[in-house]
Amino acid sequence: MTALIRKTLTLLPALLVSAGFAHAEAPQIGQGLPLGPATVMAPLDLPAGSYVVATLSAAHPVTLELMTPQGPYRRLVDAKAGQQSLHFVLPGARAWLKISGGPAELTFERILPPAAQRADAPRVWPLAEAGSLQSPALQGLAATLSSGGDTSGFWADRQAEGTPMVEPGPTPDARIVTFFWRGAARNARLVGGPSNDHTWLQRLGDSDVWFASFEVPDSLRLSYQIAPDVPQVEGSFRDRRVALLATLQADPLNRAPVWPGAADRFNQASSVALEAAPEQPGMTGPLPEARGRIEQVRFASGALGNSRSLQLYHPPEGGVGTPVVLVVFDGERFTDDRAPIPQILDRLVATGRLPPVHAIFVDSIDSATRSAELPFDATFAQVLADEILPLAEARFGLTHDAARTVLAGASYGGLAAARISHEQPQAFGAFLSMSGSFWAAPEGAGGDGVYLSQLYREAPRPALRAWLSAGIYETARDGDHGIHDTSRDLADTLAAQGNEVQFRSYAGGHDYLVWRGALAEGLLALFGQPEIGSE
Repeated sequence: MTALIRKTLTLLPALLVSAGFAHAEAPQIGQGLPLGPATVMAPLDLPAGSYVVATLSAAHPVTLELMTPQGPYRRLVDAKAGQQSLHFVLPGARAWLKISGGPAELTFERILPPAAQRADAPRVWPLAEAGSLQSPALQGLAATLSSGGDTSGFWADRQAEGTPMVEPGPTPDARIVTFFWRGAARNARLVGGPSNDHTWLQRLGDSDVWFASFEVPDSLRLSYQIAPDVPQVEGSFRDRRVALLATLQADPLNRAPVWPGAADRFNQASSVALEAAPEQPGMTGPLPEARGRIEQVRFASGALGNSRSLQLYHPPEGGVGTPVVLVVFDGERFTDDRAPIPQILDRLVATGRLPPVHAIFVDSIDSATRSAELPFDATFAQVLADEILPLAEARFGLTHDAARTVLAGASYGGLAAARISHEQPQAFGAFLSMSGSFWAAPEGAGGDGVYLSQLYREAPRPALRAWLSAGIYETARDGDHGIHDTSRDLADTLAAQGNEVQFRSYAGGHDYLVWRGALAEGLLALFGQPEIGSE
């Protein structure tokens, strides 16, 4: 049975108040809890294992942490403004929310104790069917279990070797990759694996081994997380799908974390790159002595009714060649450890592989604003061309040259790059799309083909250069067009019109670890130069 607990949160114990923390008013489900600028500690008097859904709204950056008697357990919001959707499971009977940096408002949308969650049967791979397992190592483990052995030696090997487990595939350039979770009670789900959807792990017999195996190319690169014991809830498909966010975390046996110094395992992801994974230009190697600088600019738009950060990357002095202006959507994500584009530009400009690149990293503000602006908002396109671009060019000291101005983005950002290049050809002469969401179409659009392809066919624009990429696992599901096929369709459409276009497939998925290399490859394809000292 689905249940919402209409519960008020108890006030702080005197100990916490006397320690200098302000306490929160007691909220109810569906009612906003106003939080002042002081640090607030709000106890959660709920059963261990309760699934909580909440929304945090803040005009200025705030930090929200889930605390236990042992200290910080999970950072739910890390110095972010806007509206943030929160999903978490209480690790014990005593827990608190610590909010700092307000003012903000916290609204509890749903609280579901373990007794109100569904008790679905685990997905089990019977030992009797071990012969059909893809992994030879798992076949051997199944034989051990069938003869009365245990999993201790198997887990010792995984601890020593790291995960995922990689074994030879049926052809020389194929591998069998197996992901694991140890000891889940009810289920485990893989996010970011080599498939076109999240994948439920299966339990090997009644052991503590949960697994999912895939045959993949030896050029695979991806990042992933695993959600153990996802709360099973009633409700819409989306309600059930996003519940995995409550437990999603890094693989504890993986040796290649994505983010150095992550706050906790819930804010970490794991990665794998097989031996033939393509080079990612500018991603590795020492940083040059002369590096670019980042200028932080606050941009307010009356037309859009919002304000956002712009990070302007000024390349180091002494670069060779005609400058390029690069505009990157989701700028806050393309400047972090997953996709450190400023450092990539430092290396590529220093070696002369790229001319001086002046970059504008455009903040998306929050997920709701991003979803409204990037796909089909003509006002956002106009503001970008008429206000943001001239502002940045003035700070760069550049005269506008559309042929040397390129839009770049991933997912909705890739769609925006292609769409705004069409709407604003006088401003942007090139675009770089990574895993563009070309399955999307504006409300009321006719036809069942690729909307962006149709748009370019009906109204071609002149002198366009484009570079598109997608992952081989970004295929269709649930009746939608797949990202891989729609990206190729748009590339073919543009090429048929005589444009300079390239399309690149990667053995990966919808992933910043792929996109950081794709962005560099795309820039080199569009504007690259011979390396300094080469003939």
